[in-house]
Amino acid sequence: MNAPSQDIKDLLEASSATTGLIFGKTLFVGQEPDGGGVADKVVSIFDTGGGQPDTKRTLKLPTIMIKIRGDVFGYQAGYTLAELIVTTLHAVENTTVNSTRYIYIIAQSDINFLGYDKSNRPMWTINFRIMRTS
Repeated sequence: MNAPSQDIKDLLEASSATTGLIFGKTLFVGQEPDGGGVADKVVSIFDTGGGQPDTKRTLKLPTIMIKIRGDVFGYQAGYTLAELIVTTLHAVENTTVNSTRYIYIIAQSDINFLGYDKSNRPMWTINFRIMRTS
């Protein structure tokens, strides 16, 4: 079973026609690269623990955080991307990704604005609850 962040990356990459996210260019797992030819606007997915697994079943209850960093002074475009991510992931149900069954993916918060980084790029986070099984 993959880390939840890997499967979520695949779901977001599959919707690249809408989101424009491309793994290794604008979409990352477990890191938020800066510089070295990486675009200002990036989306990073982090595994954040979750609920206690059910020991009598194969149900797992992980959580993930998605961090969006917009272009310099690109508040509205970054916020719009965050909304597209919520639209893509929130209320996914009974979907299989990489042989793992996702019973549901639910946004557990609205889009949270973090402020601007030292390069004047706006940043947001969105947290999701997941129920999945192998």
